[in-house]
Amino acid sequence: MLKDFLYHNSTERKASMLLMLLVFVLIALCWCIPYLVPTPKYDYSQFKKEAAAFAEGLHEAEKSDDASNSEYGYSAKKYPKKEKKSDNQREINPFPFDPNNADLNTLLELGLSEKTVKGILNYREKGGVFKIKSDFSKVYSLKEEDFEALEEFIQLPDSLEKKSFGDKKTTERKKTDIPTVNVNSASAEDFDKLPGIGPSFAERIVKYRDGLGGFVDLAQLEEIYGLNDSIITKISPYLSISSGSIKKININKLGAEELKSHPYLRWRHANAIVKYREKNGPYKSVEMLRTLHEFNDSEGTYWKIKPYLSL
Repeated sequence: MLKDFLYHNSTERKASMLLMLLVFVLIALCWCIPYLVPTPKYDYSQFKKEAAAFAEGLHEAEKSDDASNSEYGYSAKKYPKKEKKSDNQREINPFPFDPNNADLNTLLELGLSEKTVKGILNYREKGGVFKIKSDFSKVYSLKEEDFEALEEFIQLPDSLEKKSFGDKKTTERKKTDIPTVNVNSASAEDFDKLPGIGPSFAERIVKYRDGLGGFVDLAQLEEIYGLNDSIITKISPYLSISSGSIKKININKLGAEELKSHPYLRWRHANAIVKYREKNGPYKSVEMLRTLHEFNDSEGTYWKIKPYLSL
């Protein structure tokens, strides 16, 4: 078999020999070219003479400068150039201002550096608020002496007043005013009223709930992307659940495409359900899915999907 594979007829042998000869010629040319083509040589003598003359001229100029300076009784010194006043060396020009409302030009007129002004504006854009005068001293790159010069002109209180008992009761009353939300019937607007839940999370909860067919346990909220434990703990006192409103899927009627649209089912699960049904007939109980090895996975798919199945 190997002999047949390596066999060449006369034409193929001639072509192989010609190819080998061509390769040999090319190799020989690559080896001979450096010897056949002379490398050009450049004359640098003129350049070297000009460079030496230039260096000698510089040396003579330095000597003449030293000589002229010594005639007047002082030696040559090199003095650093005076630097222009930097942005951080601005003089403070205080006048009354509110750091929570002052615009870019106002802050610059106060004599603050551009770096400091940028830090103040970035802090405010991210939702930061200066509540008392000392808060302004914490601005990054603001010098202590600059804060002392501006402190009496900052239109903020020196300290915060302590909340009275009445204010505390009002806050507690507001917390109790939050209505209880049924996670299986609430709208996105209802979820938006909960503490720590904005429009984005509210829409996300409703979308995931509709995909599941309803929640059977509040712990399923942990499966929603971005909804961390601290938020769930905060909203749990205002949540209720009704298991009677669960939308179930019929494993004896639905196809693989419809089955895999459920968040707990993958293609392998949906395909296994349909193939078993086609081979053995309709399912007599939901528990029969446990005989399929696709459902004996580490994710506990069977127990998660069971409440959503029907015949």
